[in-house]
Amino acid sequence: MSTIPGFNQIQFEGFCRFIDQGLAEELSKFPKIEDTNQEIDFEFFLERYQLVEPLIKERDAVYESLTYSSELYVSARLIWKNDRRRYIQEQTILIGKIPIMTSLGAFIVNGIYRIVINQILQSPGIYYQSELNDNGISVYTGTIISDWGGRLELEIDRKARIWVRVSRQQKLSILVLLSAMGLNIREILENVCYPELFLSFLNDKKK
Repeated sequence: MSTIPGFNQIQFEGFCRFIDQGLAEELSKFPKIEDTNQEIDFEFFLERYQLVEPLIKERDAVYESLTYSSELYVSARLIWKNDRRRYIQEQTILIGKIPIMTSLGAFIVNGIYRIVINQILQSPGIYYQSELNDNGISVYTGTIISDWGGRLELEIDRKARIWVRVSRQQKLSILVLLSAMGLNIREILENVCYPELFLSFLNDKKK
């Protein structure tokens, strides 16, 4: 049986993954910069970056209303080109500051502790459940969660009618949804196992 790791562990692992991998991935998005005359090129050495130790302690950052951060230095190269020669200058430059996670798994920004809240999401798939409504009647539901996070909720009421909610909006008849998808009544009834569940909507309309 799998268990959920401690929230602090998730925070530390996520931040370490950002420092080790994510930071390099973000730096790789910086393209080579070339002036309009194509005489000067500027580029980063993505494999060479450095985070220096914070200049202040966590406690001092809180007392002095400062951000507990580390300076990010990246090696860069500037190339001057002309018809005859190329001049190359390499230098380590300061890109900016990155907030550093404290030993408590939080960040200190302007002297205030900031915490990243973890969110546990359901995996894409189909989920079934039953629960009692306000009248003590069992209501059966099925939820379809897509890869991009959208969800389709199917519900059977006490009259054995199927209702659907798209992304938790107002519920509508499953018959209306299938009709909106381009199916006519005959096609729907011929391709379902229990057509009487769909006929109940039609009978209600006739009444």
